[in-house]
Amino acid sequence: MKGVVRTMVGACAVAGFAVVASTAAEARCTRTSAQGEGLTKEIAQEIAKINLDFANMIKGAKAAGPVQFRCAPGMLALTSCTAIQRACT
Repeated sequence: MKGVVRTMVGACAVAGFAVVASTAAEARCTRTSAQGEGLTKEIAQEIAKINLDFANMIKGAKAAGPVQFRCAPGMLALTSCTAIQRACT
């Protein structure tokens, strides 16, 4: 009888740990952003995407979802873009 009780208590403890661990893993996702500038919109987006990949690598995060770009005219004749993406560790 004691063996059955110990097994049940152990199973409940493992199940509780699994729920806490999965919740903590979901909470580690953030939105990462990076900027880039270039002569054209396409070049600025590509540089922003490269910077975003580098930022995710430094954080040890994996990209999750599509990259969104926000572009605006920058200084002189340059275009400035910001790349935004969800990343999880």
